[in-house]
Amino acid sequence: MKTEKKMKFLFVVLNVVGLSLAALDIAEHLRAPLKQMRKGCVEQTGVDEKYIDESKNGNLPDIPELRCYVLCLMEHSGIIDDAGVVDFSKIYHLFTPSMKETFQDATNDCGTIHGDTRCDTAYLTFKCFVTKYPKDAELP
Repeated sequence: MKTEKKMKFLFVVLNVVGLSLAALDIAEHLRAPLKQMRKGCVEQTGVDEKYIDESKNGNLPDIPELRCYVLCLMEHSGIIDDAGVVDFSKIYHLFTPSMKETFQDATNDCGTIHGDTRCDTAYLTFKCFVTKYPKDAELP
């Protein structure tokens, strides 16, 4: 994978799991793919963007459309499979050692939390992560 593609993939994945743009200090030109994904997932799920914007520092509103928005983000970044299993291990090699440790801890602490639907599973898994690691967490 080319370096720019790796950076875009890492950027998208980090934002999907809740690390803010400010915390990552990502170059402006790499933010476009995330904005496009947000736009597509908002259109697909019909979520009111105010709920996405309220998701700072671990505050995750429990709105059905937001649950499906989280699923949409995970699907587009390839970290959830058809059975609803969230697998962050696919991307560990892209992280710095400290970030890798945080994600491994979160995976060990949370794993995949299955709900009644794939939307519920994505939301509950993400909620566990941001509850345990709320600093700088927000939905893209």
